[in-house]
Amino acid sequence: MLLLLICAAAFARHLARAGEREQVPPRALLSEFPPQFGAWRQIDEQTLSAGGFRELKPDDYLSRTYVNDAGFQIFLSIVYYSSQRHRQTIHSPQNCLPGAGWTMSDHQLHDVGAVAEKRINEYLIGKDDAKMVAFYWYHGRGRVVASEYLGRFYAIKDSMTLGRTDGALVRVIAPMGKGDGAAEQARQMGLDFARGLMPLLSSYIPD
Repeated sequence: MLLLLICAAAFARHLARAGEREQVPPRALLSEFPPQFGAWRQIDEQTLSAGGFRELKPDDYLSRTYVNDAGFQIFLSIVYYSSQRHRQTIHSPQNCLPGAGWTMSDHQLHDVGAVAEKRINEYLIGKDDAKMVAFYWYHGRGRVVASEYLGRFYAIKDSMTLGRTDGALVRVIAPMGKGDGAAEQARQMGLDFARGLMPLLSSYIPD
């Protein structure tokens, strides 16, 4: 336990120092993200509340609703940090969602990479009568990882080798309908959206 505490403290100190010399490549703002790609088109955009902004402290943020021709909706959010210094690290949905009253169950992993491996998380989430399939991953510096701890490892590794700790949390949520097969339909719609999203992200979350 003592060793873990020492490592955690060293991690925090190193990221704090690394933030003073970040070398982030140029990137497009998330407000410029396409309102339509593939079979999906934007129908709404949400703003981050003052409380949410104070908690997350993002450098850039996107929250939109997309829909396909069949009327199936997807909620997309991207929280971007140009540096993961102390108190600016990416917040895990495993803390944020339960904190907002959502339950999380039935964890799965999916590889959505066309060439290189790109593993993302899936959870069934619920609150009151609402049920959804949620996907999320940690994206940055050319990597897509599902594990929060692996994301932290790469952040400190890249701070030393690349002089960068920039990255984002990407979350894709597919609402579930009623009846048999609703969860599988939401899962497939979410995965379809995530696969179409992947090639677009490097302009906004630099490799």
